[in-house]
Amino acid sequence: MELRQLKYFLVLAEELHFRKAAERLHIVQPALSKQLKLLEEELGITLLKRDKRNVQLTTAGQYFKKETKAIIDQLELIKSHTRLVQEGEKGEIRIGYVGSCIHTFLPDVLTEMHKSHPHIQTYLNEMTSRTQLEAIKNGDLDIAFLRNPYPHPQYGSQLVFCEPFSLVLPKNHPINQENFSGLHQFRDEEFILPTKADGELYYRLQLSICEDSGFTPHIAHETVHGHTVLNLVGHGLGITFLPVSFEKVTSAGVNFIHLADIPQKAEITALWNKENPNPSLQKLLKFLPTGN
Repeated sequence: MELRQLKYFLVLAEELHFRKAAERLHIVQPALSKQLKLLEEELGITLLKRDKRNVQLTTAGQYFKKETKAIIDQLELIKSHTRLVQEGEKGEIRIGYVGSCIHTFLPDVLTEMHKSHPHIQTYLNEMTSRTQLEAIKNGDLDIAFLRNPYPHPQYGSQLVFCEPFSLVLPKNHPINQENFSGLHQFRDEEFILPTKADGELYYRLQLSICEDSGFTPHIAHETVHGHTVLNLVGHGLGITFLPVSFEKVTSAGVNFIHLADIPQKAEITALWNKENPNPSLQKLLKFLPTGN
């Protein structure tokens, strides 16, 4: 059984007229009759009843038409999807991100991507920076949005978002935005900072905020999850630095003091393997913002 025979049969089943069907198929009528006969012989059934005036589908022919049409339609869909996959128009992208991405730039990136390439499916996974690096290395992610990765020749990277830090204090802390005069006021406080293991550069960046004010922070707790940090601060277990965007998405009992004048900024970098063959990844890269 050949695909060509199935297509011939479908046209004939629609036209129920050999001459008209042959014209649609751009073949001569005897050739159409021969292919139908070969198909019926292989199946061992009669698909069409024919006389000098009429052509009608048998009951078996009606069933065969329905199932054959489903097969042909599915094959056409596969052909179309295969072209889309090759062009990067259909496929999937596995995305890792740190928590602040989802309430800053990432939804806008995904919205613009979907408008231009609605057939590309995205799979999102909130992960620490360290686990994202491991996932990129192992091929489990196509792109990572993380903090302060070390440069590596195997990876492409782009700074995509930058924002100031805030100092986060418990609601009942005696210092607030009005009487804040500098970070030196907090040299005796206990701090909650990210773990060094999750990203040494980001860890050092936060340490340097305190060191620039003349002291080394006393670290009471370590965690990389922003919302966990907020709850710990809200319960009086320490103070911390977080990107200012967290102020918009928390109900924890905390106050934010913006640190707009310090040189340290909270940055998000996009990272991907330059040898990743996924064509959909190249589409996404075009929508990445440039961090300020």
